[in-house]
Amino acid sequence: MSFNKKITNKISNCFLMFLLMFCSFNLIAEKMPFKVFETESLSIKLSNDGTGIVKGIRCDGCDFNFVRITADSKASEDGAEVSIMEARARAGKFVMVSFNPETQEVQYIRW
Repeated sequence: MSFNKKITNKISNCFLMFLLMFCSFNLIAEKMPFKVFETESLSIKLSNDGTGIVKGIRCDGCDFNFVRITADSKASEDGAEVSIMEARARAGKFVMVSFNPETQEVQYIRW
């Protein structure tokens, strides 16, 4: 392996680690305990006041299949916080839902 290729690989690895750390900063916003559920088809009911439910949630040890969206729930798109109302447009699409399994409340919806 040539010297330039080694340097290129090292720089690529450092960049990927930085990118991974940057993307994970959003997870710091959740309060413990939380679980993350990834869904390919968001099933959401959201009222005009920003509260509602996300149906079809599954997790280990959970005996429920929906979580509540509250006034404290937040949404983010590509790491930037957006209005929770924008989650309506994600119905039927891929999202990640972070929720507290004890209270069944949504903390974040990300896409």
